[in-house]
Amino acid sequence: MKKTIIVTGGAGFVGSNLIEFLLNKTNYKIISLDNYSTGRKKNHIISKNVKYIKGDNKDIDRLLNKFKKKIKVIFHFGEFSRIFQSFKNYRKCFEYNIHHSSKVIEFAKDNKIKIIYSATSSNLGNNGLDENLSPYAWSKSKNIELIKNYNRWFGLKYELVYFYNVYGPGQIV
Repeated sequence: MKKTIIVTGGAGFVGSNLIEFLLNKTNYKIISLDNYSTGRKKNHIISKNVKYIKGDNKDIDRLLNKFKKKIKVIFHFGEFSRIFQSFKNYRKCFEYNIHHSSKVIEFAKDNKIKIIYSATSSNLGNNGLDENLSPYAWSKSKNIELIKNYNRWFGLKYELVYFYNVYGPGQIV
Protein backbone atom coordinates (compact mmCIF):
# COMPACT_ATOMS: atom_id res chain seq x y z
CA MET A 1 0.00 0.00 0.00
CA LYS A 2 1.33 3.43 -0.97
CA LYS A 3 1.52 5.36 2.30
CA THR A 4 4.46 7.73 1.67
CA ILE A 5 4.44 11.35 0.49
CA ILE A 6 7.55 13.01 -0.90
CA VAL A 7 8.08 16.76 -0.49
CA THR A 8 11.00 18.16 -2.47
CA GLY A 9 12.16 21.32 -0.77
CA GLY A 10 10.72 20.08 2.52
CA ALA A 11 13.14 22.17 4.59
CA GLY A 12 12.14 25.34 2.79
CA PHE A 13 9.40 27.82 3.58
CA VAL A 14 6.50 26.32 1.61
CA GLY A 15 7.68 22.71 1.94
CA SER A 16 8.01 22.82 5.73
CA ASN A 17 4.57 24.38 6.09
CA LEU A 18 3.16 21.69 3.82
CA ILE A 19 4.78 18.94 5.91
CA GLU A 20 3.28 20.40 9.08
CA PHE A 21 -0.16 20.50 7.40
CA LEU A 22 0.16 16.91 6.12
CA LEU A 23 1.17 15.65 9.56
CA ASN A 24 -1.98 17.18 11.02
CA LYS A 25 -4.30 15.89 8.27
CA THR A 26 -2.94 12.45 7.32
CA ASN A 27 -1.27 9.35 8.71
CA TYR A 28 1.18 9.11 5.82
CA LYS A 29 4.94 8.83 6.16
CA ILE A 30 6.61 11.91 4.73
CA ILE A 31 10.05 12.14 3.18
CA SER A 32 11.63 15.53 2.55
CA LEU A 33 14.26 15.74 -0.17
CA ASP A 34 16.17 19.02 0.07
CA ASN A 35 19.63 20.24 -0.91
CA TYR A 36 19.47 23.05 1.68
CA SER A 37 20.38 25.78 -0.78
CA THR A 38 17.58 27.87 0.78
CA GLY A 39 15.97 25.32 3.11
CA ARG A 40 17.06 25.25 6.74
CA LYS A 41 17.29 22.57 9.43
CA LYS A 42 15.45 24.96 11.75
CA ASN A 43 12.38 24.35 9.52
CA HIS A 44 12.41 20.62 10.27
CA ILE A 45 9.26 19.25 11.88
CA ILE A 46 10.21 16.69 14.50
CA SER A 47 8.00 13.63 14.07
CA LYS A 48 8.43 9.88 13.76
CA ASN A 49 6.50 10.19 10.48
CA VAL A 50 9.01 12.53 8.80
CA LYS A 51 12.38 11.62 7.34
CA TYR A 52 14.75 14.27 5.98
CA ILE A 53 17.15 13.38 3.17
CA LYS A 54 19.82 15.83 2.07
CA GLY A 55 20.39 15.67 -1.66
CA ASP A 56 19.72 17.18 -5.06
CA ASN A 57 16.55 16.49 -7.01
CA LYS A 58 18.72 15.37 -9.93
CA ASP A 59 19.61 12.32 -7.81
CA ILE A 60 16.03 11.43 -6.88
CA ASP A 61 16.17 8.02 -8.53
CA ARG A 62 19.15 6.94 -6.45
CA LEU A 63 18.05 8.69 -3.23
CA LEU A 64 14.47 7.39 -3.25
CA ASN A 65 14.89 4.10 -5.09
CA LYS A 66 14.17 1.95 -2.02
CA PHE A 67 10.96 3.91 -1.29
CA LYS A 68 9.51 4.14 -4.81
CA LYS A 69 6.93 1.34 -4.46
CA LYS A 70 5.50 3.04 -1.34
CA ILE A 71 5.18 6.58 -2.74
CA LYS A 72 1.66 7.85 -3.35
CA VAL A 73 2.47 11.41 -4.42
CA ILE A 74 5.38 13.81 -4.91
CA PHE A 75 4.89 17.45 -3.99
CA HIS A 76 7.63 19.03 -6.10
CA PHE A 77 8.30 22.32 -4.31
CA GLY A 78 12.12 22.19 -4.35
CA GLU A 79 13.30 24.45 -7.13
CA PHE A 80 15.17 27.71 -7.57
CA SER A 81 12.75 30.49 -6.70
CA ARG A 82 12.61 34.24 -6.83
CA ILE A 83 12.30 36.31 -9.97
CA PHE A 84 14.98 38.95 -9.27
CA GLN A 85 17.57 36.38 -8.24
CA SER A 86 16.94 34.38 -11.43
CA PHE A 87 18.50 37.20 -13.46
CA LYS A 88 21.61 37.21 -11.26
CA ASN A 89 21.89 33.41 -11.09
CA TYR A 90 20.22 32.29 -14.31
CA ARG A 91 22.53 29.28 -14.79
CA LYS A 92 21.66 27.97 -11.33
CA CYS A 93 17.98 28.68 -12.02
CA PHE A 94 18.09 26.64 -15.24
CA GLU A 95 20.11 23.84 -13.62
CA TYR A 96 17.66 23.43 -10.74
CA ASN A 97 14.41 24.19 -12.55
CA ILE A 98 15.02 22.45 -15.85
CA HIS A 99 17.63 19.71 -15.34
CA HIS A 100 16.87 18.71 -11.75
CA SER A 101 13.10 19.03 -12.13
CA SER A 102 13.09 16.89 -15.27
CA LYS A 103 14.58 14.10 -13.12
CA VAL A 104 11.73 14.45 -10.59
CA ILE A 105 9.10 14.46 -13.34
CA GLU A 106 10.73 11.43 -15.00
CA PHE A 107 10.87 9.59 -11.65
CA ALA A 108 7.15 10.23 -11.14
CA LYS A 109 6.34 9.03 -14.67
CA ASP A 110 8.50 5.92 -14.49
CA ASN A 111 7.05 4.85 -11.13
CA LYS A 112 3.43 5.85 -11.80
CA ILE A 113 3.44 8.40 -8.99
CA LYS A 114 1.21 11.48 -9.07
CA ILE A 115 3.13 14.76 -9.05
CA ILE A 116 1.85 18.00 -7.55
CA TYR A 117 3.94 20.75 -9.05
CA SER A 118 4.57 24.15 -7.55
CA ALA A 119 3.89 26.30 -10.58
CA THR A 120 4.12 30.08 -10.44
CA SER A 121 1.58 32.83 -10.89
CA SER A 122 4.32 34.94 -12.47
CA ASN A 123 3.78 33.30 -15.85
CA LEU A 124 0.00 33.70 -15.96
CA GLY A 125 -0.19 37.44 -16.54
CA ASN A 126 -0.71 39.18 -19.85
CA ASN A 127 -2.54 36.22 -21.38
CA GLY A 128 0.44 33.95 -20.72
CA LEU A 129 3.02 36.25 -22.32
CA ASP A 130 4.61 36.98 -18.94
CA GLU A 131 6.11 33.49 -18.94
CA ASN A 132 9.04 35.01 -20.83
CA LEU A 133 9.72 37.95 -18.51
CA SER A 134 12.33 36.20 -16.35
CA PRO A 135 14.49 33.07 -16.32
CA TYR A 136 12.43 31.90 -13.32
CA ALA A 137 9.02 32.27 -15.02
CA TRP A 138 10.29 30.77 -18.28
CA SER A 139 11.78 27.70 -16.59
CA LYS A 140 8.63 27.11 -14.55
CA SER A 141 6.44 27.42 -17.68
CA LYS A 142 8.58 24.82 -19.49
CA ASN A 143 8.07 22.37 -16.62
CA ILE A 144 4.33 22.93 -16.76
CA GLU A 145 4.47 22.14 -20.49
CA LEU A 146 6.51 19.00 -19.85
CA ILE A 147 4.15 17.76 -17.14
CA LYS A 148 1.08 18.35 -19.33
CA ASN A 149 2.74 16.57 -22.26
CA TYR A 150 3.76 13.63 -20.04
CA ASN A 151 0.12 13.39 -19.04
CA ARG A 152 -0.97 13.22 -22.69
CA TRP A 153 1.84 10.95 -23.84
CA PHE A 154 2.34 8.65 -20.84
CA GLY A 155 -0.63 9.14 -18.52
CA LEU A 156 1.31 10.98 -15.79
CA LYS A 157 -1.12 12.09 -13.10
CA TYR A 158 -0.56 15.63 -11.92
CA GLU A 159 -1.93 18.74 -10.26
CA LEU A 160 -0.56 22.26 -10.62
CA VAL A 161 -0.51 24.60 -7.63
CA TYR A 162 -0.17 28.33 -8.23
CA PHE A 163 1.07 30.55 -5.41
CA TYR A 164 0.35 34.26 -5.10
CA ASN A 165 2.32 36.44 -2.67
CA VAL A 166 3.12 33.70 -0.18
CA TYR A 167 4.47 34.89 3.16
CA GLY A 168 4.53 33.88 6.81
CA PRO A 169 6.63 32.16 9.45
CA GLY A 170 9.77 30.56 8.02
CA GLN A 171 9.87 32.61 4.83
CA ILE A 172 13.13 33.64 3.19
CA VAL A 173 14.04 37.16 4.23
